[in-house]
Amino acid sequence: MRPMVRTSYRSAARAAPGPAARAGTDVELIAWLLDNSIPVPGTGRRIGIDAIIGLVPGLGDLLSGGLGLLIVARAAQRRLPNVVVARMLTNVALDFVIGSVPILGDAFDLWYKSNARNVVLLRRYADDPGSSTRGQWGFFIGLLVVVVTVAALLIWVIWSVLAALFS
Repeated sequence: MRPMVRTSYRSAARAAPGPAARAGTDVELIAWLLDNSIPVPGTGRRIGIDAIIGLVPGLGDLLSGGLGLLIVARAAQRRLPNVVVARMLTNVALDFVIGSVPILGDAFDLWYKSNARNVVLLRRYADDPGSSTRGQWGFFIGLLVVVVTVAALLIWVIWSVLAALFS
Protein backbone atom coordinates (compact mmCIF):
# COMPACT_ATOMS: atom_id res chain seq x y z
CA MET A 1 0.00 0.00 0.00
CA ARG A 2 1.36 3.42 -1.00
CA PRO A 3 1.69 6.11 1.66
CA MET A 4 -0.65 9.04 1.12
CA VAL A 5 1.11 12.10 -0.26
CA ARG A 6 -0.61 15.30 0.74
CA THR A 7 -0.29 17.82 -2.04
CA SER A 8 -2.72 20.39 -0.69
CA TYR A 9 -4.80 21.12 2.36
CA ARG A 10 -7.97 20.35 0.40
CA SER A 11 -6.84 16.87 -0.58
CA ALA A 12 -5.64 16.25 2.97
CA ALA A 13 -9.06 17.21 4.32
CA ARG A 14 -10.80 14.86 1.88
CA ALA A 15 -8.43 11.98 2.67
CA ALA A 16 -8.67 12.27 6.46
CA PRO A 17 -9.75 8.87 7.75
CA GLY A 18 -11.45 9.75 11.05
CA PRO A 19 -12.64 12.56 13.30
CA ALA A 20 -9.28 13.03 15.05
CA ALA A 21 -7.37 13.34 11.79
CA ARG A 22 -10.13 15.51 10.32
CA ALA A 23 -9.85 17.91 13.28
CA GLY A 24 -6.15 18.28 12.55
CA THR A 25 -6.69 18.99 8.87
CA ASP A 26 -9.52 21.43 9.65
CA VAL A 27 -7.26 23.64 11.74
CA GLU A 28 -4.41 23.30 9.26
CA LEU A 29 -6.74 24.48 6.49
CA ILE A 30 -7.93 27.45 8.57
CA ALA A 31 -4.35 28.44 9.44
CA TRP A 32 -3.22 28.06 5.83
CA LEU A 33 -6.11 30.20 4.53
CA LEU A 34 -5.54 32.89 7.14
CA ASP A 35 -1.73 33.02 7.04
CA ASN A 36 -0.21 31.48 3.89
CA SER A 37 -2.75 30.92 1.11
CA ILE A 38 -1.69 33.70 -1.29
CA PRO A 39 1.78 33.73 -2.88
CA VAL A 40 3.36 37.16 -3.34
CA PRO A 41 4.87 37.12 -6.84
CA GLY A 42 8.62 37.57 -7.06
CA THR A 43 9.23 37.44 -3.30
CA GLY A 44 8.97 33.78 -2.36
CA ARG A 45 6.73 34.88 0.54
CA ARG A 46 3.11 34.09 1.18
CA ILE A 47 0.33 36.00 2.86
CA GLY A 48 -3.13 34.90 3.85
CA ILE A 49 -6.58 36.35 3.86
CA ASP A 50 -5.92 37.58 7.42
CA ALA A 51 -3.71 40.31 5.97
CA ILE A 52 -6.38 41.27 3.45
CA ILE A 53 -9.45 41.21 5.70
CA GLY A 54 -7.39 42.99 8.37
CA LEU A 55 -7.42 46.05 6.11
CA VAL A 56 -11.12 46.50 6.97
CA PRO A 57 -10.98 48.45 10.25
CA GLY A 58 -12.50 46.60 13.21
CA LEU A 59 -14.53 44.02 11.33
CA GLY A 60 -11.55 42.36 9.66
CA ASP A 61 -9.68 41.96 12.93
CA LEU A 62 -12.77 40.59 14.69
CA LEU A 63 -13.33 38.07 11.91
CA SER A 64 -9.73 36.87 11.75
CA GLY A 65 -9.52 36.73 15.57
CA GLY A 66 -12.70 34.68 15.72
CA LEU A 67 -11.39 32.25 13.12
CA GLY A 68 -8.11 32.03 15.03
CA LEU A 69 -10.06 31.07 18.14
CA LEU A 70 -11.37 28.00 16.30
CA ILE A 71 -7.84 26.60 16.30
CA VAL A 72 -7.56 27.25 20.03
CA ALA A 73 -10.93 25.55 20.58
CA ARG A 74 -9.65 22.43 18.78
CA ALA A 75 -6.61 22.44 21.06
CA ALA A 76 -8.85 22.63 24.12
CA GLN A 77 -11.01 19.81 22.76
CA ARG A 78 -7.89 17.68 22.40
CA ARG A 79 -7.05 18.44 26.05
CA LEU A 80 -3.69 20.04 25.36
CA PRO A 81 -1.92 21.33 28.49
CA ASN A 82 -3.49 24.52 29.86
CA VAL A 83 -0.26 26.47 29.46
CA VAL A 84 -0.17 25.57 25.75
CA VAL A 85 -3.80 26.68 25.26
CA ALA A 86 -2.94 29.89 27.13
CA ARG A 87 0.04 30.43 24.80
CA MET A 88 -2.25 29.92 21.81
CA LEU A 89 -4.74 32.43 23.23
CA THR A 90 -1.88 34.88 23.73
CA ASN A 91 -0.88 34.45 20.07
CA VAL A 92 -4.44 35.22 18.95
CA ALA A 93 -4.68 38.16 21.37
CA LEU A 94 -1.38 39.65 20.14
CA ASP A 95 -2.52 39.27 16.55
CA PHE A 96 -5.87 40.89 17.38
CA VAL A 97 -4.57 43.77 19.51
CA ILE A 98 -1.54 44.72 17.43
CA GLY A 99 -3.41 43.91 14.21
CA SER A 100 -6.03 46.51 15.19
CA VAL A 101 -3.48 49.33 14.96
CA PRO A 102 -3.76 50.94 11.51
CA ILE A 103 -0.83 50.27 9.13
CA LEU A 104 1.49 48.92 11.86
CA GLY A 105 -1.00 46.16 12.60
CA ASP A 106 -1.28 45.21 8.95
CA ALA A 107 2.49 44.90 8.70
CA PHE A 108 2.50 42.84 11.90
CA ASP A 109 -0.12 40.49 10.41
CA LEU A 110 2.17 39.81 7.46
CA TRP A 111 5.01 38.78 9.76
CA TYR A 112 3.54 37.19 12.91
CA LYS A 113 1.16 34.53 11.47
CA SER A 114 -0.39 33.55 14.79
CA ASN A 115 -2.56 30.83 13.30
CA ALA A 116 0.39 28.96 11.78
CA ARG A 117 2.19 29.26 15.12
CA ASN A 118 -0.85 27.83 16.89
CA VAL A 119 -1.07 24.87 14.51
CA VAL A 120 2.59 24.09 15.22
CA LEU A 121 1.83 24.12 18.97
CA LEU A 122 -1.28 21.97 18.46
CA ARG A 123 0.61 19.42 16.36
CA ARG A 124 3.50 19.24 18.78
CA TYR A 125 1.42 18.62 21.88
CA ALA A 126 -1.26 16.48 20.17
CA ASP A 127 1.37 14.19 18.63
CA ASP A 128 3.36 13.91 21.86
CA PRO A 129 1.15 14.70 24.88
CA GLY A 130 4.09 14.17 27.23
CA SER A 131 6.18 16.93 25.62
CA SER A 132 7.78 19.37 28.01
CA THR A 133 5.93 22.64 28.48
CA ARG A 134 9.04 24.37 29.81
CA GLY A 135 9.26 26.62 26.74
CA GLN A 136 5.67 27.76 27.16
CA TRP A 137 6.26 28.59 30.83
CA GLY A 138 9.43 30.44 29.82
CA PHE A 139 7.40 32.49 27.35
CA PHE A 140 4.95 33.54 30.06
CA ILE A 141 7.71 34.37 32.53
CA GLY A 142 9.38 36.52 29.85
CA LEU A 143 6.06 38.16 29.04
CA LEU A 144 5.48 38.89 32.73
CA VAL A 145 8.94 40.49 33.01
CA VAL A 146 8.23 42.69 29.97
CA VAL A 147 4.79 43.75 31.25
CA VAL A 148 6.11 44.56 34.74
CA THR A 149 9.05 46.49 33.26
CA VAL A 150 6.82 48.53 30.95
CA ALA A 151 4.38 49.23 33.80
CA ALA A 152 7.25 50.34 36.07
CA LEU A 153 8.65 52.62 33.34
CA LEU A 154 5.20 54.09 32.72
CA ILE A 155 4.71 54.78 36.42
CA TRP A 156 8.18 56.36 36.61
CA VAL A 157 7.48 58.61 33.59
CA ILE A 158 4.12 59.72 35.01
CA TRP A 159 5.72 60.34 38.41
CA SER A 160 8.55 62.34 36.83
CA VAL A 161 6.19 64.46 34.73
CA LEU A 162 3.95 65.18 37.73
CA ALA A 163 6.95 66.00 39.90
CA ALA A 164 8.26 68.40 37.24
CA LEU A 165 4.86 70.07 36.87
CA PHE A 166 4.25 70.56 40.58
CA SER A 167 7.71 71.48 41.80
